[in-house]
Amino acid sequence: MGLPAKRFLILEDQLVLRKLISRQASFFSRYEVAIDEFSDPAEALRSIGENNYDLIVTDIGMPGMNGIDFIKHVALLGYQAALLIISGYDGKTLNTISEMACSLGIGSTRFLSKPYSAESFLTALNSIFNDLERAYQVQQLEVESFFADVCSGEFKLELEPILSLSGHRLAGFDVTALIRPQGRVEWSAGLFNVLTRRKGISALVLEELVARIASLLAGLRQQGLGEECGFNVRIDKACLESENLFDHCHSLLQQRGVPPRLLGFELAEGLGQQSPAQAFENVAKIKYLGFRLIADHFGTGSLTQSNMLKLPFDHVNIPIESLQWIRAMLGADPQALRFLRIYGLPPGAITASGVDEEEDVALAQEMGCPCVQGACMALPVRENELSDYLRRSQETAAAEGGAG
Repeated sequence: MGLPAKRFLILEDQLVLRKLISRQASFFSRYEVAIDEFSDPAEALRSIGENNYDLIVTDIGMPGMNGIDFIKHVALLGYQAALLIISGYDGKTLNTISEMACSLGIGSTRFLSKPYSAESFLTALNSIFNDLERAYQVQQLEVESFFADVCSGEFKLELEPILSLSGHRLAGFDVTALIRPQGRVEWSAGLFNVLTRRKGISALVLEELVARIASLLAGLRQQGLGEECGFNVRIDKACLESENLFDHCHSLLQQRGVPPRLLGFELAEGLGQQSPAQAFENVAKIKYLGFRLIADHFGTGSLTQSNMLKLPFDHVNIPIESLQWIRAMLGADPQALRFLRIYGLPPGAITASGVDEEEDVALAQEMGCPCVQGACMALPVRENELSDYLRRSQETAAAEGGAG
């Protein structure tokens, strides 16, 4: 039995472009697609009120009602699925409109600037439905059951290798998911949003996660593996607002004889004047206790320029989308990322994330990113596979060193 069909609404006042978008959408092989086409925003809104759409594709510059107002009305109707904006406006303007749509509650938004390729269109569709599928899995999560599994140790870590772009040497791992008996749960912002249903639970889950990481690192070091191979794990504001959390994490590592520098905390959310003092205290403690602090999702998270300038980050993760922006502004120059030094980051403290396609690897090379992570570089590894993975990495590095 095949996957259920997806229903798209396409709003474009120009007939030729509307038919072109509809034709491109028909090539989306991931699902069977049913398409409704509209040239009038008012008619499109009536149809949205009467039907369930999995994706809305809209132009911005239209007579009568512009696309910005159309999106606002779409949100007022309670639509929360996904939006793809296609327009001739510049990328920064479209990004701003996309952010507006997210703030209005639409779950996944993407944009394409005209002209665009059919490949870019299909890539955008795949990204949107990746978002929707991940969000659905997390939304179905039962917090009590998840918490019980974590506390009882009924989970395995999934880790994404971080590699140097030059020589593909292993530089560390990023915690990407927890594998429970019931299935895989991404360690992501979506999970944190669900965990907020119970106050303080994300901090408790993080503590259990750090305990598992400490155990893994201690075991690897006893085998002579991963001596300087660190783990990175994402945190949210709720973690930063938890009293004594990072002291407890430090104690867990000490008990296992693991240096705190091997654990990095990734922060993608900004802190401001309204943030509680505890959050700033914990940022200071992360550094004081010897952990690493990593700016995550640079350019797409909510970290502000002020955060980047004032918070003591050791490293920055730059999504491939942000790299594309930087290249558009500064050109394809291996020295283009030097501006990050104004944030106090040392040279080489950069990882390009989401490197899933060959063209992403080429972009990271063009921009001089020293480290990369993503499906095109290395597939995720489960914790029971770590020893073998590290041995192979060591053998490969030794063979290449001998050959050199």
